[in-house]
Amino acid sequence: MAEVGGAPHRGLEELVAAQRAAFRDHFARSPSVTASAPGRINVIGEHTDYNEGLALPGAIDRWIVASLSPRDDGLLRVHSEAFAETREARLADAAAAEGWSSLIAGVGALFAGLSGAPRGFDALIGGDLPMGAGLSSSAAVEMALLNGLRALTGAAIGDLELVRTAQRVEHEQLGVATGLMDQYASQFARPAALLLIDFRSLTHEVIACPLDGWAWMLIDSGVRHRLADSAYDDRVAESRRALEAVGPRTSGERSLRRVATSAIDGIEEPLLRRRLRHLVSENARVREAVAAVAGGTADELGRLLLASHASLRDDYEVSCDELDRLVDAAAAQDGCVGARMMGGGFGGCTLNLVRDDAVDAVAAAVGADFHRRFGRVPAAAAYRLVAGAAVHA
Repeated sequence: MAEVGGAPHRGLEELVAAQRAAFRDHFARSPSVTASAPGRINVIGEHTDYNEGLALPGAIDRWIVASLSPRDDGLLRVHSEAFAETREARLADAAAAEGWSSLIAGVGALFAGLSGAPRGFDALIGGDLPMGAGLSSSAAVEMALLNGLRALTGAAIGDLELVRTAQRVEHEQLGVATGLMDQYASQFARPAALLLIDFRSLTHEVIACPLDGWAWMLIDSGVRHRLADSAYDDRVAESRRALEAVGPRTSGERSLRRVATSAIDGIEEPLLRRRLRHLVSENARVREAVAAVAGGTADELGRLLLASHASLRDDYEVSCDELDRLVDAAAAQDGCVGARMMGGGFGGCTLNLVRDDAVDAVAAAVGADFHRRFGRVPAAAAYRLVAGAAVHA
């Protein structure tokens, strides 16, 4: 993540050109196809995707870029610029892949089964999207590769099926029970807009984001996490238990979307009450946020961000000391109307709604506060909303 006020980051066209050149240098041939997929912010609607809820994400101008060429021997030979390492795996033995290559092998194997084209490939993966910061770098890797493989093979596979395939990689290859939001946003995002995603129907509405004079700024806590090693799966299981506990009171309703606020108090177990209170209130905040975005009312949107963070901190319990400190420090600045932790939790970034003319000042004040408490200055960057995954001619 680039520092606010630092050197400008490279645009997508420059990243694509650099990636193609790097592929030629590494594999001594030109790539057959190059595809990109952006990272994402999620304005509001956290931990709702795996509960058939609502979310309001958008894609940001940081990308994973993948260049590929086919092989006929079933071998996956992949170089990661982020890890400065080349690894090999076989389609027939994708489950044995380890470390970062496990994700790549899972994508290759599942796509081969879906497309009926069991071919290996050479791939070089790079870009400027930070890993582990809660910006969905793994989802962007999946979507860049899947879009590239679809173009490489000519497979007649729809966008939603690609998104579902990426989720299967998370579930079956990586063992993480993630929802669909990260991959969905990376695939379907539109420039200067957010997506109101309904995870029950798996449909979305494009919401124009006319917040002129305001910037989306991310501040990185520096705390890195792996969802498989965190309490993420615990929250998935607790959500299911909360639904089971409230089900009889809602005439057999099997989705948290229709649970009334009044039903929450009837749950005997305090932990499940808290989990359900977050999910029900967060879905309501998403609907309120859509109205605030459409109306350009930054103050109201900021209030909702702060309420979301409090709910994630207290009821869903997925925050940490570093994230809480960043949110509190940002909220105390005149140029910031709202902030919250973003992503799965337990680390990563905060999302901050900041006046354009106050971005540097807010970053400096929050950084100084964080340094006093934790002895380091967090990286911060402002982002613009961009389109989703693409294949580049």
